[in-house]
Amino acid sequence: MKDNQVDIIIMSDNNHNTVGGEQESTKIILQGLNDTKYHIGVIHPGIEFSNNLDKVEYFHLTNESRIKHLVKSPVEFFKYIFKTKSLIKSTRPKVIHTQAQVSFFIVAFLKKWNLIPREFTFIHTERGLYLKYNFLFKKLFVYFMNQLDLLVTTTEYNMNSWKIALKNQKLEKFLVIPNTAGGEFEEFDENLKKEKRTDGKFVVGFAGRYCDWKNWPLSVEIVEKLNERINEDLKVKMAVGCLDKASLTSTQEMFRYLEEMLKDRFEGKINIPITEMNDFYYDIDAFILTSNKNTESFGRTLVEAMSRKNVVFTTPAGGSEEVVPSSENVFSSVDEVVGKMTDLIENEELLVTAQSLGLRHVRQNYSLENNINLHRALYEEIIGGNSK
Repeated sequence: MKDNQVDIIIMSDNNHNTVGGEQESTKIILQGLNDTKYHIGVIHPGIEFSNNLDKVEYFHLTNESRIKHLVKSPVEFFKYIFKTKSLIKSTRPKVIHTQAQVSFFIVAFLKKWNLIPREFTFIHTERGLYLKYNFLFKKLFVYFMNQLDLLVTTTEYNMNSWKIALKNQKLEKFLVIPNTAGGEFEEFDENLKKEKRTDGKFVVGFAGRYCDWKNWPLSVEIVEKLNERINEDLKVKMAVGCLDKASLTSTQEMFRYLEEMLKDRFEGKINIPITEMNDFYYDIDAFILTSNKNTESFGRTLVEAMSRKNVVFTTPAGGSEEVVPSSENVFSSVDEVVGKMTDLIENEELLVTAQSLGLRHVRQNYSLENNINLHRALYEEIIGGNSK
């Protein structure tokens, strides 16, 4: 590869074939920039991405699909860092944009110790909530963020915390670029929504990765209480992402319990592609995010659900409170959210109004066009107007 062949390097912690918000958000950026004249390179772990874009070059540095797997083997992890260093030196990008935490630390470390050329603009999109990190990681972030030129977050909620933490650092440039659900969710088909709703039941959906802070036990409590209230009028759908055997086992146990309780009124799926998630959201009436307090930097599933004209509810999980249309969509207890949904079930006009509000909210604030335009403007300000 010749020097200066790459204008922008985008770095991810996870292979783009795997399931997760970081991966989907990064792919959206890449697809949105595919019609520009920028030469874009992607550094992500694992095998080559199965849906490569014409003007994006993917670099293969390891067979592992997640950087956290490499961390368990120091030798392999340092090999990955060394390969990243060599790649940056050979491509000499104008911009390096990291999309996740370990990638940020790798580039910040290399830059701090002058192991790579410093003639690039270093951007990091922080998709983790500052308040969620433990004391050590907060200190590490603050220590290395003086290598950044720009910090991007997906909500003002998260940005405010980072600004307070970084008040004594040199970093002065901050930008909020909200997430979007992506191209799959841009158009809404009212007829398809109506076709999906033929059995007269109230369908509640839950979706996300299986991990402690997503608080799946709370979702089970909500289902139990709803089932007591409305019984045969209730149907529950879950779409759960499992990244390891432990999460798979826990999810399967949860599914067995709910199947025993609800019988054919429950449907659970594991690791389904984004195209099936589109159908999942069309099938439901309401979506609930049950994450623990101050664990969500954004809440992408809420946007996906609203784009399919569903009423949404979230716990006081942080950034998700900013994403929903109003404080009425935030709940603090099982009884509170069950009461809110019971009101919707008993009042069709109230339900339709709440669903329509969510759809308008997404179109006004979280459109694909908005996300892509903000990224285009960011890169054009740094590199110049090279887009078509």
